Amino acid sequence: MNLERISLNQLGSLIVLFLIGSSSLFYLASDASRDAWLAVIVGMLCGLLLLWGVNLALYRLMPQRNLIEIIFELLGRPLGYIVSIAYVLYFCYKSIRNVREFGDLMIMFLLPQTPLTVLIIFVCLLSAYTVFHGVDVLFRMAEAILPLVIIIYLILFLLLTGSGLLHFENLTPILENGFKPVWDAAFPELISFPFGEIILFLMFWKYSEPTGGIVSFTVKCFLFSGLFITFTNMFILAGLGSLAGTVTIPLMQMTNHMEFARFLERIDPLVALLLFTGVFFKLTAYYFGAVLALSQIMKRQSKYIIVFVGAIIFWGSFMFRNYMEQVWFGFQYNVKYHFPIFQILVPMLLLALAMIKKRWSEKVRIE
Repeated sequence: MNLERISLNQLGSLIVLFLIGSSSLFYLASDASRDAWLAVIVGMLCGLLLLWGVNLALYRLMPQRNLIEIIFELLGRPLGYIVSIAYVLYFCYKSIRNVREFGDLMIMFLLPQTPLTVLIIFVCLLSAYTVFHGVDVLFRMAEAILPLVIIIYLILFLLLTGSGLLHFENLTPILENGFKPVWDAAFPELISFPFGEIILFLMFWKYSEPTGGIVSFTVKCFLFSGLFITFTNMFILAGLGSLAGTVTIPLMQMTNHMEFARFLERIDPLVALLLFTGVFFKLTAYYFGAVLALSQIMKRQSKYIIVFVGAIIFWGSFMFRNYMEQVWFGFQYNVKYHFPIFQILVPMLLLALAMIKKRWSEKVRIE
């Protein structure tokens, strides 16, 4: 597993693909009804505050260390091992969810007769192959594929606009029930998914080229991703109205009914490929994060760590009986109770300890 330097463009490309990832699969913040898109903006701003004020602040204080190294330095050995292993399991679990999404979506839209086990083995091997060849390969892949993904999404949005399916009056009236439903839908759910997931990049910022623009460029990519997700949510609401929150995969449902100029229709396989691309990059990034974290804990790099983590992800992907059970469990428990611990509470604790340590060091130096 090679750990070469990555460029800013490569870093930004993976950030965008990672955050978009599987978010376009869902109608986010459906509890806010017509104001769901506003809830996404609120969640994005809260996520930006978390990114700038906590994650990037930790990176600025310790730019030569990844998340696991920061944990060990600030928490010490006994507690550091416990927290680090918890992060390995967290990264594995996030990858497990995306692997299962990949397999279930393939069966639903492209390969209905293929056994789920075969599809999951395939995507796990492909992801393991990417991880084995190093961080630079993953980021170069993201840089090459992102422009194509964005172009196809733009074409899709233009076709939806021209198809007559969109009714933007579905977005009004704005704040009909006040701001409270918007806030309740945004916090903590939208911070946990997708915006708080940026915590993973504390494992990768260390390997970026030291150009000095990592912080500002990361923020720009985060904002672009957040606005893209907001835009997608608005299109879903405009196209499906009150049905948006009841459909399993709303964007796919919209394309099923699209007919453009009486000859272009049934482009849902193309949409499925877009979703698979986002999900693949997300699951591979989490896979890579888990491997890097476990390698740091064990103080060695080994292909056996890649195999071990891959085996956990493979077997873990069968813990859910079906796609809907996974989605239900994720939105009912993970985003509300489990993920905020790793995305908000622990990073804030680490930042507080890092600031205390810095001030103590400055005080000792002055004396």
